[in-house]
Amino acid sequence: MSINEHSSKEIRDQFISFFKERGHSFVHSSPVIPTDDPTLLFANAGMNQFKSIFLGHKEITIRRAVNSQKCIRAGGKHNDLEEVGKDGYHHTFFEMLGNWSFGDYYKQEAISWAWELLTGLWKLPKHLMYATVHNSDTEAFELWKTLTDIDHSHISYHGDKDNFWEMGETGPCGPCSEIHIDRGADSCDKQGVEGHVCRVNGDCARYIELWNLVFIQYKREANRELSPLKHRFVDTGAGLERITQVLQDKKSNYETDLFIPIIEKLATLSGVAYNQDTGTSHRVIADHVRCLCFALADGGFPSNEGRGYVLRRILRRAARHGRLLGFAEPFIHVLVDTVVSVMGHHFTELAGKEEYIKMVIKAEEERFNKTLDTGLDKLNDLCANAPHGVISGIDAFTLYDTYGFPLDLTMIIAEEKGLVVDMEGFNVEMVAQRTRARNASKFSLQTFDNEWIELAKPTPTIFVGYLEKSIQANIQRYSIDDDMNVLLQLDKTPFYAESGGQIADKGTIFNTDFELNIHDVKKQDDYIIHYGKITRGALSVNPVNAEIDMQNRKDIARNHTATHLLHKALRDVLGTHVQQKGSLVHSQYMRFDFTHFQGMSAQELKAVESIVNQAILENRALHTDIQDIETAKQGGAIALFGEKYSEEVRVVEVEGFSKELCGGTHVNATGELGFFKICSEASSAAGIRRIEAITGRAALAWIEDMQNVSNNIAESLHCTVANIEPKLEALLAHNTILETQLKALQAKAANDYVHKLLAQSVQMDEFKLLCIRTMITTMDELKLITDSLKAQCTDGIALLFNVWEEKLNIVCVVGSKLIPKYHAGKIISKLAEKLDGKGGGRPESAMAGGKALDKIQDVMRDAVNIIKTV
Repeated sequence: MSINEHSSKEIRDQFISFFKERGHSFVHSSPVIPTDDPTLLFANAGMNQFKSIFLGHKEITIRRAVNSQKCIRAGGKHNDLEEVGKDGYHHTFFEMLGNWSFGDYYKQEAISWAWELLTGLWKLPKHLMYATVHNSDTEAFELWKTLTDIDHSHISYHGDKDNFWEMGETGPCGPCSEIHIDRGADSCDKQGVEGHVCRVNGDCARYIELWNLVFIQYKREANRELSPLKHRFVDTGAGLERITQVLQDKKSNYETDLFIPIIEKLATLSGVAYNQDTGTSHRVIADHVRCLCFALADGGFPSNEGRGYVLRRILRRAARHGRLLGFAEPFIHVLVDTVVSVMGHHFTELAGKEEYIKMVIKAEEERFNKTLDTGLDKLNDLCANAPHGVISGIDAFTLYDTYGFPLDLTMIIAEEKGLVVDMEGFNVEMVAQRTRARNASKFSLQTFDNEWIELAKPTPTIFVGYLEKSIQANIQRYSIDDDMNVLLQLDKTPFYAESGGQIADKGTIFNTDFELNIHDVKKQDDYIIHYGKITRGALSVNPVNAEIDMQNRKDIARNHTATHLLHKALRDVLGTHVQQKGSLVHSQYMRFDFTHFQGMSAQELKAVESIVNQAILENRALHTDIQDIETAKQGGAIALFGEKYSEEVRVVEVEGFSKELCGGTHVNATGELGFFKICSEASSAAGIRRIEAITGRAALAWIEDMQNVSNNIAESLHCTVANIEPKLEALLAHNTILETQLKALQAKAANDYVHKLLAQSVQMDEFKLLCIRTMITTMDELKLITDSLKAQCTDGIALLFNVWEEKLNIVCVVGSKLIPKYHAGKIISKLAEKLDGKGGGRPESAMAGGKALDKIQDVMRDAVNIIKTV
């Protein structure tokens, strides 16, 4: 086997072509950010997108499939993050080559094809190959003996830990057969360890797994019993990085052509050459930038919770390793083009998003550099003064909460300095938030646990709501509780199920016997479920009429079309870096989240509104068309980040204006929107802005409200609406004059008051002392008096103990001639301490609060001694 005989591109293409030639349909990788599985932080296996088929929630539409799935394992159950960089095979992002059978072929074909590809096409040495099977799977054992020419002594039985696959605590499962290769005795990383023996499924790097063939034939019941599935499935997975390492005869995944271009670019930028022994930081950065590119391209975004927090940790871990290579300025974003050049030919979703990915990464790097600099200074102080080698939980939490310094970095740096972090104390401080990874618990499985009453075998619901508003349909199944709340599935429906940010339709399902008021509609795999309440009669059998509320539908359609117009206008005004990050299309309003790193100016908002309203005035027609996805993209249709699209997509075009892939409901022409008004623009998350806006009837109501407000103001000002602005300007100008006069009077009054106070000063050894209790009613007045004291009391010290409505404020002023011998901030701190308060300030003046009002007289009597001891 010659070095570099196969490129990674060739290996991927050969795998896919091999199975396509054997009747498999190529299925594009699903996004690494799951769009339809709330149990997952990230796609972490090839089977994720087929999970609904395994669970029986979705009809089998293809019998054989092949793909290369993008996977991320960082956070949650599968978390390799902290191991990445320490060896040659751990990754956060990797590709899983796989082939599937959905009730079609089984063990015989899976085993023979795997052997043919590995030893026939790729010419791997047969004498180095090993196969493992589950203890119970004599069938697979015999198939390996009879179908292949593997050395029979290289086939072995193993237990559940290594050779039995389960989706979860319950659900589909089955035995698996793994294919391993012997990399030679020199590859063992446990040489010299007493008692170590190299073996398949051992604990060293000599025998490595290449391919796992999973035979899904059982369902694990809640009582842990196994029952046979109706259909049997094959689910295989072979890591591209590992296959490439073997075929290119490398000792590490990071030495393959999947990583070397990135590592070489990094070495050039940093001036630090890479080698296997000291290249931990190179490996960390090369892995992490791949992960970030794919996660951002698929709709992920760094944030402080859930998967966004995991991405932020990955980015910051890479940034910190950059510091170890000498980078002081952002650098990760410079590697993006290299990643795209290596991976973009197959994963075309990267193309065109390079600038966006760079922008997000660079902004995060800049933000983290500031955090890191500030946090490192604080952490170094803590480390230098850590009692008994322990950084307290309170200090670690302060770093995390106040300075945004990641806990994992605190722990790593503490460990490097021979210290530990009091995690128990940190967790106590973190009660309300806990660790960010715990926030992933919101990704919980949503199921319909209701007892269904079936009137017919449920079939995928046919949606006819693009064209039909009222139809006759048949009930397939329903569930009803004692309060007459109903879940109901029809064979077809005009009701749009909540999807893509658009809320569901409302309406009624009825016949002569009953009426069901529908208030929500949700989609579960291929089934559309109507949520309603019976308002008349009792639920009866078919047929029924299903009728949507058209006024509500039109309000929703106006707002959905408005999101398309807004998206285009934002890109025109702000730039093409703007990408939709989420939306809510409601009947009353629309909400649109988009990427942009600063608030919009009034001029920008006005320009966006103008573009949208101009498109409305032009009454542009909307056209919808079903196209294959590549044709749609080539035609200029915008695909949303992270969306999983089928081979055929629905294109919504606003004639001569915009074109997007969209499954929602829309108006026939833009003029139906009437009027578009932005109500607010604000930050939604770091790097994401949010606009809320209204159209149609809600916009007309807003105009009427504004007209009423204008009329009321005009009436109060005794002028016409047209004269409100000049009238207000005149009033404000007059007000400013009055405020200036008032402030002058207040300042004179304060000066006079201070003059009288200072007359009560007592001469001490080195200074005059004014120590008096006052009853000043406002803080503004107290500040005026403090300023006057600073101006008049140049050779003395003034102490005011002001009590009003049971609240104590202490003021200390030190004359300019007594500084620096006396310091107002230090004096006030000592006084406040004796009065159960705290405070501080500058040398010339300071202020504090206190609670112990009963001690004021004692403290005033002891004021001279307190001043002298500071």
